[in-house]
Amino acid sequence: MPYQEHLPQAGRQLAHRGRVPGPKARLAALTGACFFVLFFLFFFLLAAGTARAQATAPELHVEAVRGTGWNDTAPPAEGWVPVSLPDSWATRWPDFDGVVWYRLTWEQPAQMAESGLLLHYLNMAGEVSLNGVPISRDDSLVEPLTRAWNTPRYWLLAPPLLKPGRNTLLVRVSGLFAYQAGLGPVSLGTPAAMQAEFDRERIVRRDLQVLGLAVSAAVSAFFAALWLLRRRETAYGWFAAMSVLWLLFGYNQIATSPWPFASNHSWQAMNTTLLLLFGVAYIVFALRFCQRRMPRLEAVALLVAAAGVVDLWIASGPDLTAHRAIWTLVGGLTVIVVNSSSIVHALRHRDSPMRSLAPFMAVSALTAGHDLLVFTQVIDSNTYYTTMSSYVLLLGMALTQAARFVQSLKRIENFNNELIEEVNAAKAELAATLAQQHALELTHARIGERVNLVSDLHDGLGGMLVGSIATLERRPEELTAPQLLAMLKSLRDDLRLIIDATGRGEGDGDGARAFGELLVPLRHRISQLLDANGIDCRWQVSGIDTLELPPSHSLELLRFLQEALTNVLKHSASQRVDVAVQRAGHELHLSVRDDGRGFVVDEAGGKAAGTGLRSLRARARRLGAELQLDSRPGDTHVALRVPLAPAA
Repeated sequence: MPYQEHLPQAGRQLAHRGRVPGPKARLAALTGACFFVLFFLFFFLLAAGTARAQATAPELHVEAVRGTGWNDTAPPAEGWVPVSLPDSWATRWPDFDGVVWYRLTWEQPAQMAESGLLLHYLNMAGEVSLNGVPISRDDSLVEPLTRAWNTPRYWLLAPPLLKPGRNTLLVRVSGLFAYQAGLGPVSLGTPAAMQAEFDRERIVRRDLQVLGLAVSAAVSAFFAALWLLRRRETAYGWFAAMSVLWLLFGYNQIATSPWPFASNHSWQAMNTTLLLLFGVAYIVFALRFCQRRMPRLEAVALLVAAAGVVDLWIASGPDLTAHRAIWTLVGGLTVIVVNSSSIVHALRHRDSPMRSLAPFMAVSALTAGHDLLVFTQVIDSNTYYTTMSSYVLLLGMALTQAARFVQSLKRIENFNNELIEEVNAAKAELAATLAQQHALELTHARIGERVNLVSDLHDGLGGMLVGSIATLERRPEELTAPQLLAMLKSLRDDLRLIIDATGRGEGDGDGARAFGELLVPLRHRISQLLDANGIDCRWQVSGIDTLELPPSHSLELLRFLQEALTNVLKHSASQRVDVAVQRAGHELHLSVRDDGRGFVVDEAGGKAAGTGLRSLRARARRLGAELQLDSRPGDTHVALRVPLAPAA
């Protein structure tokens, strides 16, 4: 046998991190059992069909003789010995590499005009002739030999090639004893029966092997792509490596030449190397699939495989045969042990991901055991089932993947439902929060409006009242009715200014008034109050005749000036005050300077600061302006720099 032994492509399951539920595991077990029965029923029917065909065929007498050299063209006349098929000459002629001639004779009944002849296999290359007429010849009958060991051959025999009476089929086999060199079964019968048997043989020996390798190639590419997309799923990567190694190893089933090697010995060394590496990859994959790591075991497996590879390539000639057999058994037993361990793990752990694959791995383990028995010639055959059993394992892998996909869909559906519920709850909570925030903002706005109104009343109407009261206290007897009426009208005008500014929004369409127009009445009233209290008030106004501001800004500026001058009237005891209102580019400068007693600026900013100074600071903040306070005895200066929006 030219190392056609194939160990199981076990564990071809999709690596995943979730367990397959109990019902799915039972379904997988039932499916695996069904395929197990169908798998062996197929080969039972194949064997039964062969037996029926042979029961009606003429009896074949088989003899064999060793050739004298690789280039023999005719068999020796002496030395023929009876043999039975299938035949492996290694037991009869140990250590013999070369040519063996097989002679098959039978008596053809006269009433049978034609017959079908099926040669199941010959190992490793050969030439066939019937009654002295060549009917088949392989390309290379010397090393490197044509690898025809797994190729069935069928001929339709008819006159004049087939004749009534005695017929002789001569088969020249070129082979190497280390690989079970010899001749397989030969069947003779009716053309229909032999054609049907040939079709079954071709399916088993060639078609299913090619299909298995094609599937392995597709699986390798698929899982390699999955691993590249999800690097943390290392089981995917090891499964892809397993598939590639199995693909290369399984190519032995259909290869017809040892190329690129110059001999079949090198070919077999490479094939055994692939088997050892496959065993290592299979061990690591099974561990990763179960989400486990066993560094010592993995290291030992790798060291054993490395030792085997080195030993195989160092050994040569007769030594290679024994070394190859040992390492083949090591590789095959490794896969069987991994299969068995995985099955035990699945039985002992209900949540094991191997649980759904245990039946399929059992099929793989049985076929592996069968093929090792064939390899060691305990079973007299050269048919190997491990490549074909990979279909069962691929089915298990597909079921596992389907179960995982269904679980993922269910998780996604549940997640979507939960997400919708959470979004609805969040929307309701957000709506309640927004309503609460709106209510708070509305309350704050009302409070702010009240505070502003209080501030305006304090700075405007309050200042006017303070000035009027001071005038009445100082000269009550000198005030006439017209003067008192003028004071009341001033209070009325100031109140009207507050009402107008408070009731008119920034977006009202009745037009803004020039700031200079609004400043005139305030200037008049304040000047009268200050003059009445013995304070000389001097004004310097420039650049504001065409300056238009929003009503609220105008009111803030007027109240700032009014509060600053009221403070002078109430607290400074000054004799003179200078007021400047000037526009400089994109800024408006307001300045109030008096020669009174002054105050301590640091304390003015603290808790002891009066209502007037706090009001000045608050208005500066609302205007986005810069407030400057500078005070010492005899010179107090209050200045405000207000930025103006550029003209449209």
